[in-house]
Parts: sequence; structure tokens; C-alpha cells
Amino acid sequence: MPCPKSLSTLRERPYRLLWTARSISAVGNALMPVTVVFAILRSGGSPLDVGAVLTCQAVGQVAMLPVGGVWADRLSRKLVLMAADAAQAVCYGLLAVMIFLHQAAVWQFAVTYTVAGMAFAFFTPASRAVVPEIVGAERLQPANALLGLTDSTTKVLGPALAALLLAVTTPGAAILVNSLSFLLSFALLARMDLRRPVRRSGRQRFFADLRDGWTAVARRRWYLANLLCWGVWNFAIAFFFVLGPVVMERGHGGATAWSVIVITGAVGSIVGGLAALHYRPRRPLVTANAAALLGIGPLALLAPPAPLFAVALGVAVAFAMTALVGEVLATTQQQLFPEEMLARVSSLDWTISLIAMPAGYAVAAPAAEFFGMRTTLLAAAALIGTPCVLLNLLPGVRSVQRLPDGTIGIADGRTRQQADHGRHLMERL
Repeated sequence: MPCPKSLSTLRERPYRLLWTARSISAVGNALMPVTVVFAILRSGGSPLDVGAVLTCQAVGQVAMLPVGGVWADRLSRKLVLMAADAAQAVCYGLLAVMIFLHQAAVWQFAVTYTVAGMAFAFFTPASRAVVPEIVGAERLQPANALLGLTDSTTKVLGPALAALLLAVTTPGAAILVNSLSFLLSFALLARMDLRRPVRRSGRQRFFADLRDGWTAVARRRWYLANLLCWGVWNFAIAFFFVLGPVVMERGHGGATAWSVIVITGAVGSIVGGLAALHYRPRRPLVTANAAALLGIGPLALLAPPAPLFAVALGVAVAFAMTALVGEVLATTQQQLFPEEMLARVSSLDWTISLIAMPAGYAVAAPAAEFFGMRTTLLAAAALIGTPCVLLNLLPGVRSVQRLPDGTIGIADGRTRQQADHGRHLMERL
């Protein structure tokens, strides 16, 4: 039976190994949000300790993302991915042993999560940057979409699997499963051949490499504006996750209603991932920014609040959009910048996102207390919509188009260029 065109990348052995490795480790990682809470509480910790441990992970990621981006551009990305998997396997394996021995303390969870977060900061930019090395430009979006779809699916199934494991065994067993998932991922990545290794220029000092990568983004101010716009989007949507349960608890269905909303959002993410396998917009950035306006729905619908079915539908549509345009934006980034600096560009993207959403979490409740729930939700909705509309007025954003050969590059009335060679980085558009 012939393979569907959208899944044809799985015929390529290097991509198949990468996809399988990431799928396995994603399943293991999806166990952790539920498992770690119960592991800390059963080890004598408090809810405050849970928050502190999760903060340590976020701090480790943010602090090391620029470093991970530089080294993923300096070294073989395959080796960086393997090293990150090995580090996480060791971290979670040692923590599982401590739990089995009833010796786990909160500080050990904090150290483990900090180191694991630092390792993940190396894995993330390397994982995005390695895809163009094993997949042709014309198949980048289906390749990215399949990886994103797997991540979305495991985030839905992971908590249910974690609950099942916790019902029949201890948190240590679930954490051990996560450790083993990274070992399996390591073994699969070790067999992956990079058929088109990136040509790297002569090695400079660390900060010079870091500066060059970020300067490549800064030269295209409209692209930097696009990244910052999505940072604002992440900041604003965080208000939904903080204030949504509060609205539901105040006489609008409580925990059951919020669970329905979360589930429909997860289903929407999967639908969006499936759509990304096929949909290839002619103007990727314009389409992504226009679609981002759908993020207004969840916030605006909570403000009255609207009936549960309307809120759930708005969330499903918004999350489907997020999954779809996430893969479109990843593919665009991979073709707008030279392969030898993709990890640094990706690390900047991730850094903005990881800072913006926790900032939104921190601000949402105090803002609602001061300005009122309805005003805060509507202000967050406006914060999502306004930058997206303004951004599409920039000529540089509109100039990013899908070229006749199916790749993404810069196009205007006078000239068309393919951007995957990176020559356009020095031009002023």
C-alpha cells in the first residue's frame, strides 16, 4: 500500500528514527506533569515546593537556551540530541532510585528538574534545526507537522497514562519509565545518519557566535517583530489558563466544565496538527498572524461568560489554529535562515516564549484583582489581536511567500529569491 503523501517523510530512515525517538521521549515526558506533583507531595513536600521545583525547571531552560543554540550550531546536532537525552535519562533515573529508596527530598527534585531543564534547552533548538538536514525543503512542513502532531497527542494521552501508573504503582515507577524513554531515544538517535551535514564556518568565540545568530534575526526587524508579537500572544493567552478555572468555579460548571474546555482544546490541537500535514499557505507569516486573531475567542468568551459549549468551541478552534500555525512558523524559520545558524535563531524564539507565558501567569491574577475579571479578560483579548493586525502591515512580513518550487522565501514585484541559502540576510527589504 502506498504511503500517503503527507506521511512520505517516514520512508526516509533518518527522519523515521528522529520521529520515533522524539515520540518515545515525548510519551515519557508527558507522564511528568501529573507524576511529579504526587511524587513531591508523597515525599513530604508542599504545594509551594511543587511550584518551586517547576520554577527551577523553567529557569534552567531559559538560562541555557542561548548556550544550547550556540553549541547545536557548533557541533553535530545528532550528538547534541544524544547528549541531552543521556543527561535527562540519568537525571530521572537517579531521582526514581531515590524515590524507591524513600530518600527523595525536595532539594533533589529541584536539582533534577534544573539539570533536566538545562538539558532540554540543548535538545529543543537542536531538534528543530536538525530537520532540514534530513528532509528536503519541499517536505519540511509535513515533517514538522508530524512531529508536532505526536507532541500534541502525547500531551493528551500522557496524563491518563500517568494516572493509570500512579493507580497501580508508585511515582518512582512512572519517573523510571520516563528515564527509560530517554535511553530508547538515545539508542535510536545513535543510528540516525545525517545525509546532508551542515557546512559550518570557522569557530569563533562563544559570544561572537551568539551575537551572529541573534544579529541575523535583528537585521530583519520585521521578523524580530514577528517573534515578539507571538511572545505577546503567549503572554496574553496565559490569562486564559489562570483566570478560566476561576470563572468556571464561580457558578459556571466548576472543575467539570473546565475539564471539558481543556479536553476540547487538546482535541483542537490534534486537529490542527492533522491540518498542518496538508495545508501550505501562500503567505505563511500573513496567514499565521491572521489566524492568531482566533486566540481572542477563549478570552472574550470567558468575559460575559458565554455558555460552556461556546467557550469550548472557541478554545477548540483557537488551539487548532495554534497547532497549525506553529508548524507553519517553524517551517518558515527553517527556510528563512541559513542552516548553520538555525539552532541559535530557534533558541531566541523559544527564549521569548518561555519568558512570556510565565510572566502572563504571574500577572493575570493581580490584574484581575485590581481591574476586575471582565476588564482583564477583554484587555488580554485586545493584547492578542492588536499586534497581529499591525504586524501584517509590515512589507517584510508580506514579502515572505511560498515560491513556485514549493519552498518559502522572500518575493516582491522585482525579484524572487530562495532563502534557504541565507543570502538575503544581508539585504535590506
